[in-house]
Amino acid sequence: MQITESLIIECLNELVINSSVKHKYKNYYEGHHSILYDYDMQDSRSNRKLIFNFPRKFVDNETGYLLGKPVNFVSKRDDKAIIDCIDMNTGHWDKEHNINLRKQSEIYGESYELNYINTDGEFCATILTPLECYVLEDGTAERNVLLALHTYRKKFDDMDYLDVYTDMEILHFKISGDSKIEPIGKHNHIFGRVPVIVCPANSERKSGFHDVISLVDAYNALNSDLVNEIADHRNAYLIIENAKIEEEDLLKMKQMGIIQAPKGGVVKWLTKEINDSFVKNELDNIERKIYDMMDEVNFNENWASNTSSLALRNKLLNLENRVAMRQAFMEKVIKERLKNLFAFIRKKEGKVFDYRDVAVKFTRNLPTDLVGLADVIVKLKDICSQETLLTLLPFIENPTVEIQKFASERQNKNSNISPNDNASKSADIIV
Repeated sequence: MQITESLIIECLNELVINSSVKHKYKNYYEGHHSILYDYDMQDSRSNRKLIFNFPRKFVDNETGYLLGKPVNFVSKRDDKAIIDCIDMNTGHWDKEHNINLRKQSEIYGESYELNYINTDGEFCATILTPLECYVLEDGTAERNVLLALHTYRKKFDDMDYLDVYTDMEILHFKISGDSKIEPIGKHNHIFGRVPVIVCPANSERKSGFHDVISLVDAYNALNSDLVNEIADHRNAYLIIENAKIEEEDLLKMKQMGIIQAPKGGVVKWLTKEINDSFVKNELDNIERKIYDMMDEVNFNENWASNTSSLALRNKLLNLENRVAMRQAFMEKVIKERLKNLFAFIRKKEGKVFDYRDVAVKFTRNLPTDLVGLADVIVKLKDICSQETLLTLLPFIENPTVEIQKFASERQNKNSNISPNDNASKSADIIV
């Protein structure tokens, strides 16, 4: 594909449009909800604005549920070298990176991973969002990336800069007024493909909390109205009977907190009766709908102290189904990352690895019945490999390394047994 200046400018304009649309989701995640700007204010009354940040809660919970435990890798052909390669080149940064990548995709509907080689010659990755990055895809079923744009600013520099990633090189530009670009340099990269990977939140690439924004707004508004109602009788009116007070005197009375009424005069509030049950039911109904729409479980409800992990999983069935789809997208992203990693290893060390040989294992971040898991492992030890069974245990980050440690300990233990001890044990057996 020919990269022209007009194509880059057109993509840059798309980035500006997408950024303005996606910025709303960033505001909601950070707690800047619409109630801060469009709440119906009333003069001389309490105008507190309550914000219940469900978007942050749901994004963090879902990300932690999927990636709270480290991702494990297993070689389908039992190739120890390929697992060691992955662990050596990504094991020191991939856990935090995966969590942040998934979090950004849930906020914006999609996020982007940029693979690069740092100044120390190490394979690295960073995260970009739709606020600063635009990816042009080819429109096929594979949705191959043809071009990627990344805008940024340098510290203490008011100039906007643009990097354009192609399959062979990185082009550098300055952005001037009216979206004009000025070339300032370019250099090649080693990946042989655009080193930007798209991480979608879902098939529609919509924010994970897009469907509940209106419910969150209603919940914020209703709670704010109730608090303000209690604070200053928001819908109350002052009634003065058998007396007439001038307007300027009313202002003085409000400032001083004193009302002087003639004999026989009556001053009282006309208040609206609030049905507490109705309000509580409405709040509970909105909150329940929010959790239902997000397939989440409200852990603030009363749970039995002896709830088993199996019962907990049944409660989380809807969330499990939702996260299973997210897992498929995340697995594809990791496989694309491995493609770029193995391209780097081939150039650097001359070793050839196939990303299709690697199975990616996710472990849900849930309380685990270790006794039940141990029983399953014992029953399957003659059916499945030890490495596969160890992936079931949540506290083991790398099954391959664990097997090596276990074998080493067994060898050391056997080497510490003297020949006399072996002879005595044999004699005991014969007797």
